Amino acid sequence: MESFRCGFSSSVKKLILFFESSSPHFAFLNAACTGKIHNFKWLASDHAKGEEIGVATTIGKMRDEDERGCLHFAPAGGSLEVCKYLIETLKLDVDPKDEHGHTPLYHAAIKGRLKTVRYLLEKCANADAATDTNYTPLHCAGSASCGHRGAVKVLLDHSANPNVVTSQGMLRPLMSAILGKSWETMELLLQAGADPNAVSCGSTPLIFAARDGRVDDIKRLLEAGADPNYTMNAGLTALEIAAIECNHPIVRVLFPVTSRIPTYPDWSIGGLMKDVNSAANKTQRVVHAEEKFHQAKSKGRDAFLGEQYLMAAHWFQEALAISPKDAAVLSNLSACYACLDDGIEALDYATKCMYERLEWPKTHYRMGVSHNILKRYNDASLAFKKGVMLDPENKELKDAYMEAIIARVTYLRSVRR
Repeated sequence: MESFRCGFSSSVKKLILFFESSSPHFAFLNAACTGKIHNFKWLASDHAKGEEIGVATTIGKMRDEDERGCLHFAPAGGSLEVCKYLIETLKLDVDPKDEHGHTPLYHAAIKGRLKTVRYLLEKCANADAATDTNYTPLHCAGSASCGHRGAVKVLLDHSANPNVVTSQGMLRPLMSAILGKSWETMELLLQAGADPNAVSCGSTPLIFAARDGRVDDIKRLLEAGADPNYTMNAGLTALEIAAIECNHPIVRVLFPVTSRIPTYPDWSIGGLMKDVNSAANKTQRVVHAEEKFHQAKSKGRDAFLGEQYLMAAHWFQEALAISPKDAAVLSNLSACYACLDDGIEALDYATKCMYERLEWPKTHYRMGVSHNILKRYNDASLAFKKGVMLDPENKELKDAYMEAIIARVTYLRSVRR
């Protein structure tokens, strides 16, 4: 279902970046993550004595390069006793945010740590706390990359909003569940009141499910009130999508509930299957898709130039849904997220761009910028160097290469102090 893929992807990787770093607080934060409570308390006390400050103050100062502290790593590792010590004994705030706006609940949710998710919610953690890019714990727990049904249920039981709106162009929780074929999560979200007609990336949940869902799931969406007559950004209904895929069981479910489409002279299942896959219809769909693609791309450029980066990402997502391997659109999406200081998403799209156009200097520039945001200065300098090798006269690439080298040296010196 690649052509329908939207913006929710690799944010889960943010949790492991610390372990790739050389943070001077590694042992301390690692003890919090792995749940070694006695070792953790000893390290905290030792640091406090060394700096002649309180234990709570010491723990508050212990953060990695992404501003993640003990109360981010402990939930991520499922370290319930450490969480209790931090919140109940030391009275730390239950909702501190790291550099990317991620709360402890977010970290617990994307790792599927049910006990810590439940505990944090019982301690009044904000179930709908949004990250800097407007993801919530529910998006993370129910996403295609995670699919933690248990965490989804706990969040919904504690009043997480099943219709929470993310950044423009991003998937809602219901769409993420369908895209990831997490049908049990879909059912939980619908039971909690998720809107079956909410539009993301120009499509509805029914449109997504019609491509490669199951008959029972189509029936469940219709039962929940999904509109079979909605037309997606490529000009097609869920019925037409199923017909194009030659998914006869789903066509048989959708045909009786879909209003007649005038462009098909023989309005029957057989007639629709024949017409929708005719050469003339295929040509018409290609022309329509190209027109929509260029419109979305143009609107994305205008929004980017106006520094409306979320809106720009939305329009580039619309274009990408039509042409998922367009290198220019992938590069533009990477630029949008770089401007939003979201290194993970920027790197994700830069990497996809590299797969499509390896010898394009801009690809390596996008990779370098993304690595810089993530403070991976060595990777950044290597990416910029590759770009310079492809385009030796590019001043922007050469300047970025030198700046990345300087940043790496500066960072290494700060770590060794």
